[in-house]
Amino acid sequence: MSCVWGKVTFVLPCLSVSVSLNVLLTLMIVIRLVMHSRNIRAATGSRAVRLYGTVATMLIESSALYAVTALVLIGLWATGSRASGIILPSVADFQVRPFHEFDPRTSYLM
Repeated sequence: MSCVWGKVTFVLPCLSVSVSLNVLLTLMIVIRLVMHSRNIRAATGSRAVRLYGTVATMLIESSALYAVTALVLIGLWATGSRASGIILPSVADFQVRPFHEFDPRTSYLM
């Protein structure tokens, strides 16, 4: 008897959920930082809230780097392109855990 899970690949759903969660949570954090900096500026009147803008920019840039690379990988993987093997190590550098156990020879999560 063969296992029904042997032919199922979870790469596309895993990547899609990971990218959408990453972007959503980053936006939520950035919105919170912007709201907090406005409250501090209104309360103190100082312009010492530039740190919040710097942190927000840093979060957006790091999220965008992962999101763009993962979206390219999702597109290449969905079309069955062999070029996904070139992009995969880059995504694995940005997100270590989900692809740590990934076996590119079988295209299944181990």
